[in-house]
Amino acid sequence: MRHRLLIVVALVAATLVAIGLAGVDYPLARWVQGSGIENVGVFRHGLEALDTVFGLTIWYWLAGTLSVAFGVIALLPMLRIPRRLAVALLVAGIVQFATLQTMIQMKGYFGRLRPHQVFDSGDWNVIWHAGGGSFPSGHSAFYFGLLLPLAAFAGRCWQRALLLAIPLFAVIARIDMSMHFLSDVSMSALIAATYALLATWLVRAPVASSIERSCKALQSARRPRD
Repeated sequence: MRHRLLIVVALVAATLVAIGLAGVDYPLARWVQGSGIENVGVFRHGLEALDTVFGLTIWYWLAGTLSVAFGVIALLPMLRIPRRLAVALLVAGIVQFATLQTMIQMKGYFGRLRPHQVFDSGDWNVIWHAGGGSFPSGHSAFYFGLLLPLAAFAGRCWQRALLLAIPLFAVIARIDMSMHFLSDVSMSALIAATYALLATWLVRAPVASSIERSCKALQSARRPRD
């Protein structure tokens, strides 16, 4: 697992959160609204397609559940699937679950209004603790939580680039649709990167190896005795 990638993402995300909360959030949202590129089809329809492919329109927890399930199954010795792939799927699902759960709790606590809600109200002084669901971003948590760990496990540069391009497209689309501020999407990316770094420590501390040994023990127990 590439720790440097996760550290870089965490640092960049933390910087963008700080920049956004320091004052960039609002002028950027206003610029998007007045630029003529707000809610353009390529972002709106593109995000709808991604949500469909990743099962977000069916069940919020579907992708993570399948990732964990496939990861556990892939650890079974009789399947002879590369252990790296099995652990990557398992870690990705767990990191996404943790990221989504943290995002949900923070949404309820901060209650930040979305950009389009602030534009409709016209009152930029009442944004936080106002019953909104903008901070942090759910889409950013979903895609970074699932795909960032997979990118960290990926062995080739083009694979990492592709896996990171998907959440980046999603967060840009959400900003373009006036659904989130810069700090909203960045905070979710930071949460995902933090959990992914924690997962690397757990992988080093042989949690995955323990699971694999348990699977082998189960397989041995099921073999008929002579």
